[in-house]
Amino acid sequence: MPTSFPEHIIAFFSNIPSSSVSYRKVIEGSGKPYLKNFTMDDGSPLVVGDFDSPDIHEGSIAYHPVFGYVSYRSRWGFSTQSFIANLKAADENPAITAHLIHVDSCGGEAFGCHEAFTAVKDLKKPCYGLIDTVAASAGYYLVAGADKIFASSMFSEIGCIGIMSTMYDDTEWMKKAGLEEHEYYSNYSPLKNKVFNDARKGDGSEFVKRFLDPMAYRFIEDVKSARTNISQAACEGETFYAAEALPAGLIEGENTLDEVVAIIMSTVKPADTVPEININQLNFSL
Repeated sequence: MPTSFPEHIIAFFSNIPSSSVSYRKVIEGSGKPYLKNFTMDDGSPLVVGDFDSPDIHEGSIAYHPVFGYVSYRSRWGFSTQSFIANLKAADENPAITAHLIHVDSCGGEAFGCHEAFTAVKDLKKPCYGLIDTVAASAGYYLVAGADKIFASSMFSEIGCIGIMSTMYDDTEWMKKAGLEEHEYYSNYSPLKNKVFNDARKGDGSEFVKRFLDPMAYRFIEDVKSARTNISQAACEGETFYAAEALPAGLIEGENTLDEVVAIIMSTVKPADTVPEININQLNFSL
C-alpha cells in the first residue's frame, strides 16, 4: 500500500465557461448542510428535504436541487447518494404528487450517476426537470431521466455528455524544488498501478479504453434511452444554448421556475384525489 499516490479525477464534468456561477452563492461559505440552503415561501407547493415527513401537505411537489459540484458523498455540497435516497422517499410519500429536479451544475464525480439516472427514470410519480444557468455532463445526466425538461433561459447551457479525467505529472516541478519521489513495486505485482502510471506519463490509451470508454458508453446509452430523439452531436459531447438544445433533443422548451410549477400543478392531481361519481350512471346487478 503506497504512502502517497498521484491524484487523478474521473468525472462527468464540463470545462465550458458558464454564463453564471450563481449556484456557488447558494452553498459556498454558508456553513449549513446542503439542503438547509434551500427554503420555500409559505404556501409554496414545493417542499425540500424530510420527504418522509407526515406533515407534508397534500398535493406537494418534491423539489430536488442539483446545484454546484456533483459529489457521490457530501454533507455540505450536493450528494448523489442523498439525491437517490430523497427521490425514493418522496416517491413513497402519498402527499407528494410529483418531482421537480432543478439543475445548476457543470457536473462532477462520475460514480453514482448511472444509479441516480435509473432512480429518476424509475420514479412512479411524474418528474419534471428545470435547467438554470447550466446542466452539463453529470449535471445533465442527473436530470436526463425526467419526463420533461425545460430551460429557464435562452442562454442556459446544456449538454457536454461524456467523461473526462485529469492527471498531473508534477515530477519535474518536484525535482526543481529539490524533491524526488521513488515508487517501488514487488516483483509479484508488475501490473499494480501500471495503467495509471502510464497515463500520468502521457500514454493514456489503455486508461481511456478500460476506464473512461465504458462509463462514457453507459452515459450515452442511458441518455438515449430517455431522450429518444437526441442528436448525434449531443451524444458526442457538444454543448448548446437552449435554442439549439431543443432540436438536439435535450429539452422540451423554455420556462421559468414559476411556469414549470404551474405546469405541474395543472397536469398532476394529488394521489388521493377521488373523481366525482354520478350515481345515476352506475350499473347495479342484483
